[in-house]
Amino acid sequence: MDILVNREVDRDWAMSDSTGIERSVLRRNDQGGRTFIIRMKKGAHYPQHKYQGHAEIMILNGQVLISGVELSKGDYLHTRRGEAHDIVALTDAELFISTEQAMTLIT
Repeated sequence: MDILVNREVDRDWAMSDSTGIERSVLRRNDQGGRTFIIRMKKGAHYPQHKYQGHAEIMILNGQVLISGVELSKGDYLHTRRGEAHDIVALTDAELFISTEQAMTLIT
């Protein structure tokens, strides 16, 4: 069996281009998608972006605003291919995100 284990104690974190946001990539797939965790400081903003495939987001801790929808710990959001959204941290927050394909920032 070929399983992937990513233990919290061994996790690598990298700063995002957006202030107050860091991420840890858990897995990448062959279509450009990723499974990752982001940590956001209160007030941090990740700009409008869209995915070329479906994306799933689970709020692990804190509260965020995703395209005007307030989400809290335990809430889940699914976006379809091409749907755009931004993310604003209302409190310090941690999100689990899994995408089928790559993401594009909207400028």
